[in-house]
Amino acid sequence: MKKLLTFFVAMIASISLMAQVTTSSISGKITDNNKGTLPGATVVATHTPSGSQYYAVADANGNYRLLNIRPGGPYTIEYRMVGFQTVKQEGVTATLGETKILNVRLNEEAIGLGEVTVSAEAISNGMDSDRAGATTTVSTEQIATLPTITRSLNDVLALTPQAATTSNGLAIGGGNYRSSYVTVDGAAFNNAFGIGGNLPAGGSPISLDAIEAMTINVTPFDVRHSGFTGGAINAVTKSGTNEWHASVYDYFSNDLLMGYRYGKKDAQGFYPDRLNLNKSLDNTAGFTVGGPIVKDKLFFFVNFEYQSDIDPGQSHVASTSEEWDASDHGQTNRPTEADMEMMSNYLQTKYGYNPGRYQNYSVSTPDLKLLGRLDWNISDKDKFNIRYSLVKNKYSTAPSNSVNPIVPNPYNRNTYGRTSEYALYFESNRYFQEQNFSSVAAEWNHSFLSGRANNMLRATYSHQNEPRSFVGDLFPTVDILKPLEDGTPAVYTSFGPDPFTYGNLRDVKTAVVTDEFTWATGINNFTFGAQYEFDNTKNGYMQGGAGYYVYNSWDDFVNGATPRAFGITYGNNENHEQVYPSFNYMQGSLYAQDEMTLSERFKLSLGLRVELPYYPSISDYNYNKEFAEGWDETVIDEETGAETTVHHAIADGEGNTMYGLSTDDMPKARVNFSPRLGFNWDLTGERKYILRGGSGLYTGRLPFVWIVSTVGNSNVMQNQFTTFTDNITFYDNVNDIIANNSSLLTTGDLAAPQSTTIMDKDLRMPQTWKSSLAFDAKLPGDIKATIEGIYSKDITSVAVTKLGIVQGDSIQLPGETGKRLFWKSEGIKNSLGKNVTPYLITNSENNGYYYSVTGQLSKDFKCGLNLMAAYTYAEGKNVIDGIGDQVTSAFTTNTYGVHGSNAHELGYSSYVSPHRVLLNAGWTWNTGKHTTETVGLYYEGYNLCYVGGYSYSRYSYTEFVQSGTYQNSVNGDQGAHSLLYIPTQEELADMPFNDVLNDQGEIIQTAEANRAAFESFIESDKYLSNHRGQYAERGGAIAPWRHTINCKYERTYTFKGGESIAFGVDIKNIANLLNRSWGNVQRLSSSSILRVNGNGSETNPYTYQFTNPTWAPYASLYSTWSAALNVRFSF
Repeated sequence: MKKLLTFFVAMIASISLMAQVTTSSISGKITDNNKGTLPGATVVATHTPSGSQYYAVADANGNYRLLNIRPGGPYTIEYRMVGFQTVKQEGVTATLGETKILNVRLNEEAIGLGEVTVSAEAISNGMDSDRAGATTTVSTEQIATLPTITRSLNDVLALTPQAATTSNGLAIGGGNYRSSYVTVDGAAFNNAFGIGGNLPAGGSPISLDAIEAMTINVTPFDVRHSGFTGGAINAVTKSGTNEWHASVYDYFSNDLLMGYRYGKKDAQGFYPDRLNLNKSLDNTAGFTVGGPIVKDKLFFFVNFEYQSDIDPGQSHVASTSEEWDASDHGQTNRPTEADMEMMSNYLQTKYGYNPGRYQNYSVSTPDLKLLGRLDWNISDKDKFNIRYSLVKNKYSTAPSNSVNPIVPNPYNRNTYGRTSEYALYFESNRYFQEQNFSSVAAEWNHSFLSGRANNMLRATYSHQNEPRSFVGDLFPTVDILKPLEDGTPAVYTSFGPDPFTYGNLRDVKTAVVTDEFTWATGINNFTFGAQYEFDNTKNGYMQGGAGYYVYNSWDDFVNGATPRAFGITYGNNENHEQVYPSFNYMQGSLYAQDEMTLSERFKLSLGLRVELPYYPSISDYNYNKEFAEGWDETVIDEETGAETTVHHAIADGEGNTMYGLSTDDMPKARVNFSPRLGFNWDLTGERKYILRGGSGLYTGRLPFVWIVSTVGNSNVMQNQFTTFTDNITFYDNVNDIIANNSSLLTTGDLAAPQSTTIMDKDLRMPQTWKSSLAFDAKLPGDIKATIEGIYSKDITSVAVTKLGIVQGDSIQLPGETGKRLFWKSEGIKNSLGKNVTPYLITNSENNGYYYSVTGQLSKDFKCGLNLMAAYTYAEGKNVIDGIGDQVTSAFTTNTYGVHGSNAHELGYSSYVSPHRVLLNAGWTWNTGKHTTETVGLYYEGYNLCYVGGYSYSRYSYTEFVQSGTYQNSVNGDQGAHSLLYIPTQEELADMPFNDVLNDQGEIIQTAEANRAAFESFIESDKYLSNHRGQYAERGGAIAPWRHTINCKYERTYTFKGGESIAFGVDIKNIANLLNRSWGNVQRLSSSSILRVNGNGSETNPYTYQFTNPTWAPYASLYSTWSAALNVRFSF
């Protein structure tokens, strides 16, 4: 198998997955007045701005096809045939990724008659595409009129009717925010690593000023698309032309252009709900320039942006005296200015280390974007382009309150941590998360066989590089404690980078080579392609990697006392140097497709894509011996002194949940087949009524952060040392810490990891079967109407299973009609006595679905007004939302169930909005001889709310058990909370409740009153009241309706020489600007509303305690308005 795999990969690499479409096509039929075909007629398409030409010759049936032409336009197309008048079509626009249908009739040549020229408006009715699936196309003109504050691609992608906004970015076509695949000029522009949003570089991997066109495909039946189960997004960048064009622009926003009032007025007519906005600045200055290097031959385009961001630093201040009241302190924290100054001076004098500022400061986080592109018309047959882009982006954030790797916690980090009111951290404790992204794409198109064939060769490279950085020199992390009056340890100050910053890195390099051959002959248009992809993913994550000290007091630190606690993570090698966990991923793809023109009215496409993903072995550096082979313990008999060796099995123990697994397991190479079928049927032959649709299989991806965690968490490449008792000396650099504590830092074969990630060797990537059917109609008034239905069925779903736990006796909770599964520890421990409970990435036996129905109307007016309105009804279910940045989060986040997260129960997808209304309008018109005005309006209405800090279109009511400061499921698997049982009135009457107590142990609500409050809430809630006597469904409750209205206004003045200057403003959520109670997004305080106490025994029976959740406007900029001013000079 390995030899076969090597041969297959090498074969594809020698000639060359994903959604990579960068060109357009034009096809049609040439006939005479009697509808007879004109074989041999020539077609020449000239890209008017650049002079680029494309040729085709009509075949025996009069059919022609212009292959792989540059998207956009306008084009001038000439049709010539000896003995017939030449017909010239002007102003033709080619849509990215689609084939435009242009049929033409030539008249016999007569004396005195010259060529016939017609405009694009005369030959097009907006229904001239042969697409089969659900696609949204966005042009540069639409981008120019779209209101946007962030200038992010996500604002453009939201024009897709089947999309939904989430906390992490846009979710499309039933997939989550990670399920789509984005390419620009054929190069991958995804957040491949998987931490954060759906796009790299903070959601802006490219300037909107560099985009020429974009398509968002939900059901593309073209086999060139792959790598997604949600949507395939393709964009192409702008090119230079024969005319010089340049622009200089600036977009400005600050805290004065942000709303801070929301909610309803109080009795006195004031808005009591207000945001505390700190001073901020966001100013983006940029330019574009493009033109000819050699007319009709060689062109260039350059775009550059520099963004000056000033973000608030520490918003709290130090106390001016020792008198500090914990109950009434406002923005003033416990540490005094005198102490902070004294500590800063000491560190600079003693160690030459400046810990940075501690109050009244802002942080500068400049960003830049650069893009350069060259287009070369080598000849009429050969065209080449190359593009380079770079984004440098970062943001600043406060330090984490985590104390890892020190376990148990040396203090209560949640209440008395670094960012609490009891502490004030220095600026060095903050960190910058860099989000850098660079990309190169080169493409060569060669046309031959009189334009009937084309070969495209493309090579792309993308690099997502996201390290952390910090202010000042490298220094150990130091927490200085100062106990409260009752002796409770609490952080007083912190300096040095936070424990997770040093060595932190997220890095993905992606290279793809594609070779694609297209051949039009007769009724067939064949496409054959081969692709090879190589990804290298590297992750750095060292908890306390620079050394982490916790001191009981400042005096202890100064006097060299033994710290309260110490921890460090180090490389498991001779020099204890950091080793970056990494893995490679390769995929080879072959595809073939035939687009058949069975008649002028009916087109059918059939295709097959074959993909072979391959994960090279990681056994050389990720095999944890103890996990795979168990460990031996020598037991001495206390009476006889005899020694006995006892073997403790882990993955070698037959019958264990992790039997046969290993930390170096990777999925086997498996061939994925993706057949596709699509059709486009012109029902009347007038391109007025189109029936289109198709069906096909699509293979997605996993976020690489899930996979790289198998390497990072295996207890092979790095180790940790923590102590509360050893006499540890403070050193101000990590090299000295390691050198002087080498005897304590063990290396070699380490203990089996507690919660590592294991890849199922039989794992298959997520696969979805997508089908769609649509009817397009040209209504009176040139209104285009579409109704489109989409159905997707998951074929293979990926889920996370927790190992090391097994099903115990089922539990029966009071009032519930059925029993719940209960999971208990399997009792497998490593040589350190710690439970081993790894997470297995595997396929689930349950598979979800998605369907949607969309109605859409659009019209382009001759006056420059463009209107679009759409309504979508959608529903989706899945096993796992897959929205966690880590595998542990994927197991515990939104995996609510009756029987626990390990049961892999189906539930509603939280990111699929049941209802979505979308309106978009753009209008540019002349208001004078030298002035034009542009207005853009965007409305989105959909189901959305926040529960905690995350947004949901559907949410879940749950119950939990309290374990110290943590809330866990009632099922014992430490997964997501358990779904609530909604009792009937009769069942509720027999359910035992607790009195509710305050911190002093006083009763503030009796058990009966608490029961009555639960009853009242059930009856007041639409979902709960309609499902009494049932278990709540995951995502069963639908979020409230959220309205968003964004607008844009721009006025342009044009000078006699053709130069122009434009002034504009974009306003997001303008409804809130008009009325502070409008445009607010609602937030539910908690959906975990029922606490289960006790363990069901006679001495500790189960009881309940209800917590009444409340709805309120979300205190965030999502609830208020914001604006950006802009100016642009074009010449």
